[in-house]
Amino acid sequence: MHGALPSRATEPGSRAFCDESLRCRADGAGIYMLAAVLLPPHRVQHARDTMASLLLRGQRKLHWRDESARRRLLLTRRTSSVEPEIVIATWCRMDNAHQERARGKAMQSLLTALAERGVTEAVFESRGPVRDKGDLKGLTGLRRAGVLPGDLRVEHAAGPAEHALWAADVVAGAFGAALDGSADYRDDLATAAKATVLTCGRCSLSHGPAAARGDS
Repeated sequence: MHGALPSRATEPGSRAFCDESLRCRADGAGIYMLAAVLLPPHRVQHARDTMASLLLRGQRKLHWRDESARRRLLLTRRTSSVEPEIVIATWCRMDNAHQERARGKAMQSLLTALAERGVTEAVFESRGPVRDKGDLKGLTGLRRAGVLPGDLRVEHAAGPAEHALWAADVVAGAFGAALDGSADYRDDLATAAKATVLTCGRCSLSHGPAAARGDS
């Protein structure tokens, strides 16, 4: 695990805004990452306003992949300013043809961790009706099996409409960049955010800072 400011506990009733980052590799060694930004109810609107203020003319939403290195540094610092708690779930050795399975496994790990922290709602960026329905179908099975509590709501929202999701996109991009060896963005986030990289369900290791250095 990787953490900063560990003394700050998750506030009751916090909401989680979640987005994905994929590191696809032809050799089947890809990594699927889900990043959650946890915010107490009274800070959600502040986070939305902060992220919306970063939108450039012509942009419908912030997207890490489309930003320059200079802008990415700005985005990580402004995301840090809303002082989120960050939780990262991963599934490694991902075959590019089985990304949905990797997502399901990472989502199970992430939602279990969110439930343990008392999060009441998790919002994921919509990927369209068919894939959103697939997410919810998988969650129904987990609830029936007793893996997830019934009171953790899971919803999907359009990326351009829910500005708080943009913070999750920044976090996913920053931690994904660290896996590729560029840790500056992630480290900027960690200066102001309590961040946890969960143990990977596939390999039982944490794809955190050590993994970025090639230690795992």
